[in-house]
Amino acid sequence: MTQDQDNIITMFETTVAFLDKNNNTWKDRAAFVDAHGRAKAGTTEIRAKTGKQQAPTGGITGDKGDIRDDLEEKALVIADAVAAFAAKTGNKDLGAQVEVTKSSLDRLPDSDLVQTAQRVIDAATANLPALGAFGIKTPEIDALAAAKDLFANKKEAPREAIVNRKVETLSLPEAISAVRSIFRNEIDKLMTAFKKPAPDFYNGYFTARIIIDRAATIPKKEEPPPPKP
Repeated sequence: MTQDQDNIITMFETTVAFLDKNNNTWKDRAAFVDAHGRAKAGTTEIRAKTGKQQAPTGGITGDKGDIRDDLEEKALVIADAVAAFAAKTGNKDLGAQVEVTKSSLDRLPDSDLVQTAQRVIDAATANLPALGAFGIKTPEIDALAAAKDLFANKKEAPREAIVNRKVETLSLPEAISAVRSIFRNEIDKLMTAFKKPAPDFYNGYFTARIIIDRAATIPKKEEPPPPKP
Protein backbone atom coordinates (compact mmCIF):
# COMPACT_ATOMS: atom_id res chain seq x y z
CA MET A 1 0.00 0.00 0.00
CA THR A 2 1.35 3.42 -0.95
CA GLN A 3 1.37 6.45 1.36
CA ASP A 4 -1.24 8.14 -0.85
CA GLN A 5 -3.55 5.13 -0.47
CA ASP A 6 -3.07 5.12 3.29
CA ASN A 7 -3.89 8.84 3.43
CA ILE A 8 -7.14 8.25 1.55
CA ILE A 9 -8.15 5.32 3.75
CA THR A 10 -7.42 7.38 6.86
CA MET A 11 -9.73 10.07 5.47
CA PHE A 12 -12.45 7.42 4.99
CA GLU A 13 -12.05 6.33 8.61
CA THR A 14 -12.07 9.90 9.92
CA THR A 15 -15.23 10.72 7.97
CA VAL A 16 -17.04 7.56 9.01
CA ALA A 17 -16.15 8.25 12.66
CA PHE A 18 -17.49 11.81 12.34
CA LEU A 19 -20.76 10.54 10.86
CA ASP A 20 -21.08 7.90 13.58
CA LYS A 21 -20.63 10.58 16.24
CA ASN A 22 -23.37 12.71 14.63
CA ASN A 23 -25.75 9.84 13.90
CA ASN A 24 -28.77 11.68 15.35
CA THR A 25 -28.52 14.32 12.62
CA TRP A 26 -29.00 11.95 9.67
CA LYS A 27 -30.37 8.65 11.03
CA ASP A 28 -33.93 9.36 9.84
CA ARG A 29 -32.86 9.66 6.17
CA ALA A 30 -32.95 6.21 4.62
CA ALA A 31 -30.71 7.05 1.65
CA PHE A 32 -28.08 8.54 3.97
CA VAL A 33 -28.25 5.51 6.28
CA ASP A 34 -27.78 3.18 3.31
CA ALA A 35 -24.83 5.10 1.84
CA HIS A 36 -23.15 5.43 5.22
CA GLY A 37 -23.52 1.68 5.85
CA ARG A 38 -21.89 0.80 2.54
CA ALA A 39 -19.07 3.33 2.98
CA LYS A 40 -18.37 2.13 6.51
CA ALA A 41 -18.42 -1.55 5.54
CA GLY A 42 -16.14 -0.91 2.57
CA THR A 43 -13.69 1.11 4.65
CA THR A 44 -13.50 -1.59 7.31
CA GLU A 45 -12.88 -4.26 4.70
CA ILE A 46 -10.16 -2.26 2.96
CA ARG A 47 -8.24 -1.95 6.24
CA ALA A 48 -8.65 -5.64 7.02
CA LYS A 49 -8.01 -6.81 3.49
CA THR A 50 -6.34 -10.25 3.47
CA GLY A 51 -7.21 -11.49 0.00
CA LYS A 52 -9.68 -14.06 1.32
CA GLN A 53 -13.35 -14.18 0.39
CA GLN A 54 -15.85 -13.47 3.12
CA ALA A 55 -18.09 -16.32 4.25
CA PRO A 56 -21.39 -16.82 2.35
CA THR A 57 -24.20 -14.50 3.46
CA GLY A 58 -27.02 -17.08 3.48
CA GLY A 59 -26.87 -17.57 7.24
CA ILE A 60 -26.94 -13.83 7.87
CA THR A 61 -29.92 -13.41 5.56
CA GLY A 62 -31.75 -16.25 7.30
CA ASP A 63 -31.12 -14.74 10.74
CA LYS A 64 -32.44 -11.40 9.55
CA GLY A 65 -35.57 -13.07 8.15
CA ASP A 66 -36.31 -14.79 11.45
CA ILE A 67 -35.86 -11.54 13.35
CA ARG A 68 -38.15 -9.72 10.92
CA ASP A 69 -40.86 -12.38 11.26
CA ASP A 70 -40.75 -12.04 15.05
CA LEU A 71 -41.03 -8.26 14.81
CA GLU A 72 -43.98 -8.45 12.42
CA GLU A 73 -45.79 -10.96 14.63
CA LYS A 74 -45.40 -8.86 17.78
CA ALA A 75 -46.36 -5.66 15.95
CA LEU A 76 -49.48 -7.26 14.48
CA VAL A 77 -50.69 -8.59 17.85
CA ILE A 78 -50.47 -5.16 19.47
CA ALA A 79 -51.74 -3.26 16.43
CA ASP A 80 -54.85 -5.44 16.22
CA ALA A 81 -55.53 -5.01 19.93
CA VAL A 82 -55.25 -1.23 19.62
CA ALA A 83 -57.45 -1.35 16.50
CA ALA A 84 -60.11 -3.26 18.43
CA PHE A 85 -59.96 -0.69 21.23
CA ALA A 86 -60.22 2.14 18.66
CA ALA A 87 -63.25 0.53 17.04
CA LYS A 88 -64.97 0.09 20.42
CA THR A 89 -64.40 3.72 21.38
CA GLY A 90 -65.06 5.16 17.92
CA ASN A 91 -61.56 6.61 17.66
CA LYS A 92 -61.00 6.58 13.89
CA ASP A 93 -57.70 8.45 14.02
CA LEU A 94 -56.23 5.88 16.40
CA GLY A 95 -57.54 3.06 14.24
CA ALA A 96 -55.87 4.55 11.17
CA GLN A 97 -52.52 4.70 12.99
CA VAL A 98 -52.48 0.94 13.56
CA GLU A 99 -54.20 -0.28 10.39
CA VAL A 100 -51.82 -3.06 9.31
CA THR A 101 -52.02 -6.64 8.08
CA LYS A 102 -49.46 -9.43 7.87
CA SER A 103 -49.22 -8.97 4.10
CA SER A 104 -48.83 -5.19 4.38
CA LEU A 105 -46.01 -5.64 6.91
CA ASP A 106 -44.36 -8.22 4.64
CA ARG A 107 -44.26 -5.69 1.80
CA LEU A 108 -42.69 -2.87 3.80
CA PRO A 109 -39.04 -1.97 3.21
CA ASP A 110 -36.89 -2.58 6.27
CA SER A 111 -36.73 1.06 7.37
CA ASP A 112 -40.49 1.50 6.95
CA LEU A 113 -41.13 -1.62 9.04
CA VAL A 114 -39.06 -0.14 11.88
CA GLN A 115 -41.03 3.11 11.66
CA THR A 116 -44.35 1.24 11.59
CA ALA A 117 -43.39 -0.77 14.66
CA GLN A 118 -42.52 2.45 16.46
CA ARG A 119 -45.87 3.95 15.49
CA VAL A 120 -47.65 0.92 16.97
CA ILE A 121 -45.54 1.22 20.14
CA ASP A 122 -46.43 4.91 20.48
CA ALA A 123 -50.14 4.27 19.95
CA ALA A 124 -50.19 1.44 22.48
CA THR A 125 -48.18 3.36 25.06
CA ALA A 126 -50.52 6.36 24.81
CA ASN A 127 -53.51 4.11 25.52
CA LEU A 128 -51.87 1.61 27.86
CA PRO A 129 -54.32 1.90 30.81
CA ALA A 130 -57.24 0.88 28.62
CA LEU A 131 -55.44 -1.90 26.74
CA GLY A 132 -55.14 -4.28 29.71
CA ALA A 133 -58.62 -5.54 28.93
CA PHE A 134 -57.41 -6.31 25.39
CA GLY A 135 -54.43 -8.37 26.58
CA ILE A 136 -51.80 -5.68 26.11
CA LYS A 137 -49.69 -4.53 29.04
CA THR A 138 -46.22 -3.10 29.53
CA PRO A 139 -44.33 -6.41 28.96
CA GLU A 140 -45.92 -6.86 25.53
CA ILE A 141 -44.98 -3.33 24.49
CA ASP A 142 -41.46 -3.76 25.85
CA ALA A 143 -41.08 -7.01 23.90
CA LEU A 144 -42.14 -5.25 20.69
CA ALA A 145 -39.67 -2.43 21.36
CA ALA A 146 -36.87 -4.95 21.89
CA ALA A 147 -37.77 -6.78 18.68
CA LYS A 148 -37.80 -3.48 16.79
CA ASP A 149 -34.37 -2.49 18.10
CA LEU A 150 -32.91 -5.92 17.31
CA PHE A 151 -34.19 -5.78 13.75
CA ALA A 152 -32.99 -2.20 13.30
CA ASN A 153 -29.48 -3.33 14.26
CA LYS A 154 -29.58 -6.40 12.02
CA LYS A 155 -31.37 -5.10 8.95
CA GLU A 156 -28.18 -3.95 7.19
CA ALA A 157 -26.22 -7.12 7.94
CA PRO A 158 -26.82 -8.96 4.61
CA ARG A 159 -26.07 -5.82 2.58
CA GLU A 160 -22.90 -5.12 4.53
CA ALA A 161 -21.77 -8.74 4.19
CA ILE A 162 -22.26 -8.56 0.43
CA VAL A 163 -20.36 -5.26 0.27
CA ASN A 164 -17.55 -6.75 2.33
CA ARG A 165 -17.28 -9.77 0.07
CA LYS A 166 -17.37 -7.66 -3.10
CA VAL A 167 -14.67 -5.29 -1.84
CA GLU A 168 -12.50 -8.24 -0.84
CA THR A 169 -12.40 -9.52 -4.43
CA LEU A 170 -11.30 -6.17 -5.81
CA SER A 171 -7.77 -4.93 -6.05
CA LEU A 172 -6.88 -2.27 -3.48
CA PRO A 173 -7.14 0.65 -5.97
CA GLU A 174 -10.55 -0.58 -7.14
CA ALA A 175 -11.76 -1.02 -3.56
CA ILE A 176 -10.65 2.49 -2.65
CA SER A 177 -12.30 3.86 -5.79
CA ALA A 178 -15.59 2.11 -4.93
CA VAL A 179 -15.75 3.60 -1.44
CA ARG A 180 -14.56 7.00 -2.66
CA SER A 181 -17.42 6.99 -5.17
CA ILE A 182 -19.95 6.47 -2.38
CA PHE A 183 -18.62 9.56 -0.61
CA ARG A 184 -18.27 11.73 -3.70
CA ASN A 185 -21.44 10.78 -5.58
CA GLU A 186 -23.83 10.04 -2.71
CA ILE A 187 -22.94 11.28 0.77
CA ASP A 188 -21.31 14.55 -0.38
CA LYS A 189 -24.47 15.38 -2.33
CA LEU A 190 -26.81 14.37 0.50
CA MET A 191 -24.91 16.76 2.79
CA THR A 192 -26.23 19.77 0.84
CA ALA A 193 -29.54 19.51 2.70
CA PHE A 194 -27.73 20.13 6.01
CA LYS A 195 -25.80 23.24 4.93
CA LYS A 196 -28.22 25.78 6.43
CA PRO A 197 -30.07 23.84 9.16
CA ALA A 198 -26.94 22.17 10.56
CA PRO A 199 -23.88 24.23 9.51
CA ASP A 200 -21.57 22.76 12.17
CA PHE A 201 -22.36 19.24 10.99
CA TYR A 202 -21.96 20.28 7.33
CA ASN A 203 -18.62 22.02 7.85
CA GLY A 204 -17.32 19.29 10.15
CA TYR A 205 -18.09 16.64 7.55
CA PHE A 206 -16.20 18.38 4.77
CA THR A 207 -13.30 19.07 7.11
CA ALA A 208 -13.13 15.33 7.81
CA ARG A 209 -13.19 14.70 4.04
CA ILE A 210 -9.89 16.51 3.54
CA ILE A 211 -7.04 14.14 2.72
CA ILE A 212 -4.00 14.89 4.86
CA ASP A 213 -0.56 13.81 3.72
CA ARG A 214 0.59 12.20 6.94
CA ALA A 215 4.07 11.60 5.58
CA ALA A 216 4.50 15.34 5.03
CA THR A 217 3.55 16.08 8.66
CA ILE A 218 6.49 14.07 10.01
CA PRO A 219 9.57 16.34 10.23
CA LYS A 220 12.63 14.96 8.58
CA LYS A 221 15.73 14.44 10.65
CA GLU A 222 18.54 16.75 9.74
CA GLU A 223 21.51 15.05 8.23
CA PRO A 224 24.65 15.43 10.31
CA PRO A 225 27.25 17.70 8.73
CA PRO A 226 30.03 15.89 6.87
CA PRO A 227 33.17 15.36 8.89
CA LYS A 228 35.79 18.03 8.52
CA PRO A 229 38.89 16.98 6.59
